[in-house]
Amino acid sequence: MINRISMIGILVMCVVVMTFAGASAGPNDVVKIGLQYDPGTMNMLQLKTGIEIPAILPMHQILMLTDPWTGERTFESSLTESAEVLENGKDIKFKLVKGNTFHTGDPLTAHDVKFTYEQCANPSNANLMAAPLDEIEDIEIIDDYTFIFRFWEPYAAWRELLWIGICSKKYYEKVGPKEFGKHPVGSGPFKFGERKIGEYITLIADPNYQWTENVPYDDPDTGEQKTKVVQRKVDFGTLKFITIPDDITRMAMLETGELDLITDILPHHVKKLERNKHIIIKREKNSPSLFALGARADNYPIAKDSDFMQGLNYAINRQEIVDRIFLGEGYPLYMFASKSELGYDPSIVYEFDPDRARKFVQDSSYKPGTPITLTYTSAIPNADLVAATLQKYWKDVGITINLQKLEAGTQATYARNKDPKEGHLVLYSWAGGRDPSTRLLLTLPSKSMYNSWQTRQAQKQVDELTYAQARETDQEKRRALLKQIHELLRAEPGGPVLFGLNQIYAMQERIDYSWLPGDAFVFGVNRIKIVK
Repeated sequence: MINRISMIGILVMCVVVMTFAGASAGPNDVVKIGLQYDPGTMNMLQLKTGIEIPAILPMHQILMLTDPWTGERTFESSLTESAEVLENGKDIKFKLVKGNTFHTGDPLTAHDVKFTYEQCANPSNANLMAAPLDEIEDIEIIDDYTFIFRFWEPYAAWRELLWIGICSKKYYEKVGPKEFGKHPVGSGPFKFGERKIGEYITLIADPNYQWTENVPYDDPDTGEQKTKVVQRKVDFGTLKFITIPDDITRMAMLETGELDLITDILPHHVKKLERNKHIIIKREKNSPSLFALGARADNYPIAKDSDFMQGLNYAINRQEIVDRIFLGEGYPLYMFASKSELGYDPSIVYEFDPDRARKFVQDSSYKPGTPITLTYTSAIPNADLVAATLQKYWKDVGITINLQKLEAGTQATYARNKDPKEGHLVLYSWAGGRDPSTRLLLTLPSKSMYNSWQTRQAQKQVDELTYAQARETDQEKRRALLKQIHELLRAEPGGPVLFGLNQIYAMQERIDYSWLPGDAFVFGVNRIKIVK
């Protein structure tokens, strides 16, 4: 029997809470997961968007995973035996666990890691990881199981590069890129089965794949929580991803048993599912989520007025938005960070205070009756209601708001081109992950793609701090840098941050599955347990 070790993704992993009592599953069991969007590819090397990740990564192993019980990053049970930051502070030396093999039977070595990462960084593959992987200057092979990532400079978010599924260099060179794209090969818990574009993808469980889990349990004698090591194999034979774009249809198929698991359920759909005693509904309150307003300060000087922006902030009843529009399935946010990421500070709060907001607006340069355009798109859930509610809050403190609904692609084009037609304020969301660096680098430095306030008074300092945090590998020192950034952003607000939402997902009672805190996508599907 081939001894393989399980890989779970960093930005995109979810796991199954293991149940010890339950019916034993057989190799013919099929678990069906409903997807809202059809994956554009099954080729890790040409991964274009996040929607493809849940279907691709079950075929692969990776360099670092997240502990399914604590949510902490770990190399345990991953491809990596050890990782060491070298003395220069910028290069990372990895030693691989020996004995891992691809589904072809070929060993997984450092040469496969180098090949995979270089292909993902190759601009011709248009991989979504190409830009962050450009931080790696070179990958040096020491021997078959030892290699070094040599970065151009210290790179704080290096752990965020370790979720990439490792592909077989030998198989790719044997069959060529076209055939590899049609029939990808990995070393993970599932083998590629079949793909029918626009309809479904099937993956077949590898009966030789096994992994260990450190499972917590309550000692029946002392009541203390202890941990025991459990050997696991995939509990079913086939995993099927079925594309169903319509939310109502996905829920109906879950209720009829045509699907076993659906995710990203909107709050107003929950009550219907709750009436079905055969459906289990779960929530993850620490899944990456951030909804906010971007202020286009360089196009509209009023957005540079600190008093005006503070007035916007204090006029918003965030808890009411969460309770009334999202039925309590979320939480207020007050800073440019999601709950799950490094640097989030729960002590930062803008209390709902209309009187204080009105005073800020009166002290600002805003002239009563001047229309402020708030833009939103259907890409944001319940965007019409959120926009209309914000309009009312701001009207109550003396601000006139015109609402503008745009097609999502049009809004994105306006944002990239810094087109004034986008309006003063734009409602947006950011799923993100545990590390804020990518979002900060895309939006804060003066030369970044989505910086809409390059004339910020503290812009030079913001630039320096943003680049400094991206290079600081000491977590505590980095937290201090992030704290300074957020202090500057509060002094010159770039637009109110509004709320985050729970990840709501539901399943047939015959399976058990739990979302991993901190992950943005459904993953860890090899840990699904058949319980009935």
